[in-house]
Amino acid sequence: MQKNYASAVIFLLLVSLVIAKIPRTDVTVSGFSSGGAMATQLHFALSNDISGCGVLAGPPYYCGGNGMTMAICLNGPVSFISVSAMQTALNSNALYRSIDSLSNIRNDPVYAFSGKYDTVVLHGIAILNEQLYTRFGANVKTNFNMLVHHGFPTDNFGGKCDELNKPNFINNCNFNLAYDMLNHLYGGNLLKPDRNSQTSLTGNMFLFDQVGFMNTPLSLITSQNPSSIKSQWIEKNMILYSLRNGEQPTLNLFNLTIANASEIQTTTTRSSLSGFDKQGFVYFPSACISGQKCSIHVALHGCQMGKSYIGDVFVTKAGYLEVAELNNIIVIFPQILASTAFPINAMGCWDFWGYSSIYYATRNGPQISGIKKMIDTVRMINTAFVGVH
Repeated sequence: MQKNYASAVIFLLLVSLVIAKIPRTDVTVSGFSSGGAMATQLHFALSNDISGCGVLAGPPYYCGGNGMTMAICLNGPVSFISVSAMQTALNSNALYRSIDSLSNIRNDPVYAFSGKYDTVVLHGIAILNEQLYTRFGANVKTNFNMLVHHGFPTDNFGGKCDELNKPNFINNCNFNLAYDMLNHLYGGNLLKPDRNSQTSLTGNMFLFDQVGFMNTPLSLITSQNPSSIKSQWIEKNMILYSLRNGEQPTLNLFNLTIANASEIQTTTTRSSLSGFDKQGFVYFPSACISGQKCSIHVALHGCQMGKSYIGDVFVTKAGYLEVAELNNIIVIFPQILASTAFPINAMGCWDFWGYSSIYYATRNGPQISGIKKMIDTVRMINTAFVGVH
């Protein structure tokens, strides 16, 4: 009996070691402020595909309702907001199959953050994310005690931690929120960037055509083999982007043209009535362009934080890229553009109140379905990189 037991233990250990070496290829999401609201909408709507969510200083699912309660959703009073009503909305959407099964949420890692000094998305409202996710059995890690205003905490960039940093909403709090959040979403074993040294970003950053990524031919998405047609599509819809001090990307497999920070503002135009800017960013770590299939993380900016407002600051300074490079995680940074005509979205926010569609919080919402298509396209591109090695 003891011999059989020992053999079983050894077998399980060997299986665990093999599994640990298999690269993760799942999808996680996170977002700040309105991006946090969109992140939780994405997670609930697409839980068949998305396995974890970071809600960072954002309101909970369907808090904005149909727009009539948007102001309350941000500023309170908290007593006017019902977690049970949000749960009912989710159950109803699941019943009518406009979102994936809520059973998928059980045990999914969720990271909920809100600074104690936040008055933009009231602290007492943002912390309701924990209550809502707990009702569906998620594995929630909270970060609610930092003395932070409405900002994205980093350990090396931004304004004072306890003040509202309006130029870019990033605060230097001697804390790496991007790492702490991603580490929870990926099981707690990620390598952490050293704050005292610059992590080498040896992968490739791309500007991509968001409309192109949302309309990728199905034949390219489903094909597992590299082809000249796939290469031509990549060359048409992507531009290499220089990240630091005009440095050129280290690898250019598809002979793409190269852009830099001075060029992104001149190409900022609205690409669709759903609010998307023309271009987004995507970072492929070095391993993910050198033959490895990788996990994908979608990182969503907040209001007044898209590239039309602050260029690549959120993309390059929030801390995502360094964690991604060290841990082989592809990061997509979709972009929303402000508009004063239809749809009315004066501050370039993600839709958490219905400006793009009454179905905004379901898989049929134009922003949710658009991001899903971007994810599928990036997965195809990762496969194409694998195929050329």
